Amino acid sequence: METLQEIQNQFNAVSEKYDKQRRFLIPCFEDFYNTALNLSEEVTRVKSILDVGAGTGLMSAFFHEKYPAAKITLVDISQDMLKKAQERFEGNENISFLNADFATVDFPENHFDLVVSGLAIHHLPNELKQHLFVKIAKTLKAGGWFVNADQVLGATAMAEKVYTESWKNHVQQSPNLTEDEKQSAFDRIKVDIMAPLNDQLKWLEEAGLQNANCYYQYHNFVVFAANKQ
Repeated sequence: METLQEIQNQFNAVSEKYDKQRRFLIPCFEDFYNTALNLSEEVTRVKSILDVGAGTGLMSAFFHEKYPAAKITLVDISQDMLKKAQERFEGNENISFLNADFATVDFPENHFDLVVSGLAIHHLPNELKQHLFVKIAKTLKAGGWFVNADQVLGATAMAEKVYTESWKNHVQQSPNLTEDEKQSAFDRIKVDIMAPLNDQLKWLEEAGLQNANCYYQYHNFVVFAANKQ
């Protein structure tokens, strides 16, 4: 519970600048989000979307641009982050918001064509990741997809060392981030609970989803997905 509160406090604190920072904190920003968008085309008709750990609504903004008529539900534990999302989509009747812990809140069954998440699920303990995957499997309609753009733990200690050092060097050398912003990013990763990619693909299959696979990887930034038949 203390870790959960710490995560909430960290993201409340950076809500004003989060979108701007994210472009400089993710070395592969364009490929990362575009891969997630492209995977959604596997869904025949996207009329309803759930954004898990939506934050300021950055992921939802990409999907809203691609599917302007779709109804999108954003859920996030950080009230300040979600407030920024509400400002982003002000006046849009197709967008709804839920300020809740997405790890434990209930979702309606067989309701969404598409469930997406961007850099959120890696904050959960592994047991809650598995629990969430089960809920996602239940809330998807038949033919729906779950697309997760997230960070994963290296499969070996050496891989994790290379991933972490590469990312820290990228952030440290960025001329677009202040020293305080860099330090804040380094502080936030201290509460990350990343899990290996292969473990998470297995958990998706165990949750009842099919064809779990990784479609993009740049060090520990990955896009993986699965569908419901």
